[in-house]
Amino acid sequence: MRLLLISLQSNAYITGLKYIAANARAHGHNVRLLLLPGYLENKLSPAIEDFILDYSPDLIGVGLMSIEFYPAKNLTRLLKEKFNIPVIWGGVHVILNPEECLKYADYTCCADGERAVVSLLEHLRTKGRDIAPEIPNVWTRINGQISKQPIALPEKDLDSLPFQEYLPDYFYGFHKEGIYNFAQNQRLFRKYALYGGTCHMMLTTRGCPFKCAYCGNSAFMSIYGKNVRERSVANVIAELKEVKKNPYVLYINIQDDCFFAHNREWIKEFCREYKKHINLPFLVRVIPTMMDREKLFMLRGAGLSWIVMGIQSGSDRVNFEVYNRKIRFTSVEKAAGIIAETSAAPFYELIVDNPYETEDEKRETITAVSQLKRPYTASLAHLTFFPGTPLAERAVKDNIVSPDAYLYRYIVKIDKTYLNKLLDITPYIPKTLVKFLNKPEASRRITHQVLLNSLVPVIKRTIEPAVYFFITTRALDYNISWTIRTVRGGWRSAISRVIFNFLGKGDLKYDQKMEWARKNMPALFEN
Repeated sequence: MRLLLISLQSNAYITGLKYIAANARAHGHNVRLLLLPGYLENKLSPAIEDFILDYSPDLIGVGLMSIEFYPAKNLTRLLKEKFNIPVIWGGVHVILNPEECLKYADYTCCADGERAVVSLLEHLRTKGRDIAPEIPNVWTRINGQISKQPIALPEKDLDSLPFQEYLPDYFYGFHKEGIYNFAQNQRLFRKYALYGGTCHMMLTTRGCPFKCAYCGNSAFMSIYGKNVRERSVANVIAELKEVKKNPYVLYINIQDDCFFAHNREWIKEFCREYKKHINLPFLVRVIPTMMDREKLFMLRGAGLSWIVMGIQSGSDRVNFEVYNRKIRFTSVEKAAGIIAETSAAPFYELIVDNPYETEDEKRETITAVSQLKRPYTASLAHLTFFPGTPLAERAVKDNIVSPDAYLYRYIVKIDKTYLNKLLDITPYIPKTLVKFLNKPEASRRITHQVLLNSLVPVIKRTIEPAVYFFITTRALDYNISWTIRTVRGGWRSAISRVIFNFLGKGDLKYDQKMEWARKNMPALFEN
């Protein structure tokens, strides 16, 4: 059977689809991956049509995050106009909102997809598409009738799943009205890969121990449970040994929600094997209350160079009562102090545009962040109300947002308010200056506004890049050559958004595409 898996992301970071592809291939199926970056057109490109005609897949899978709902809906319509091929949707948005997605796709995958997709291919081979499949995690719609199968227990043995490849030879991309094989056109692949393709993005666990009210994981826990599932060290190293064969990979970007979910013995074995067989710089994500000095220093000795840590807010009330994130800022300060001791490069995440946050609490965040041990960089995210999350349900009930507000805005597009601008540059200006500018609206004068507006472009174009370059150089033990190569690759993704690894340059044009679609394809936005 032939399986075509399509991503509408603007970048080539498609780990989920790569895992599904690898498992389908391991079961004897032919697979192709196709990246259609930000595709939102009223007609199917002849190149795409010819590619599908030539390949003649038995099943087409579309992976989507919430922001890709309308592009996915549009693409599925175009595919059904041209081909009689069943379409299955999967990914984060489908798990959060499966019934809505089933209005447009023939099948939806509502949980882990590796085994479900293989079972669906076998079903189509033996029973065809007129019989509803009785496959866990798969819902279907046939002749208007919906069949909802139960959710399977989450896959605990992650080692039983084939791992993803850095650049599969069956990975294709749509570029300037043509379809190209990325493995045969690696320069083109690097154009669409995050950070110029200099890093390999991977997972060693699935799941998160926290249930933050704004995060999809709060909805996922009802499906996957609270336990964090992990791969063995041997399995992780086996993937990385293959990745390291590509000389363009300079570092490893580990995407786990919290790498410290691994116990000390796992970390110890990982550090030993990683240093012995891989020995490349790598990045991990941590949660402040799970910070472990011994683990951190072991990882630093094995090549840990970058650490991403979520702060979200400097207000304990906001973190506790709004975000259901039981982390006091004192824990953040303690964790940041330990990170500073390692000389690894720290990147801190913050959430802004929160309608439940008062002006005083926003100012409290600025003051708190200014006290953290420097140097570090920070990145701001717009609070997005994803469906199925407690915070979204609360905001809709309170008439603060519409139920579909999450479909229209990338999280890096923050409101250009006075306090957001100040928070964005707080890591790079003296504390005394932060204190001078951090005034409530009623106390601000024209001098505050003029000074801030003058500082922002200067800081963003000079000091922030300089800080990023310095902490990266230090984290790489002052290996200038390695630093230049790493920074050059990451520059295209914009330093100020370095930790939002699923975003790329093309995402900034999303609003323009949506505006065009609303004008030229109004039916797309009807239920």
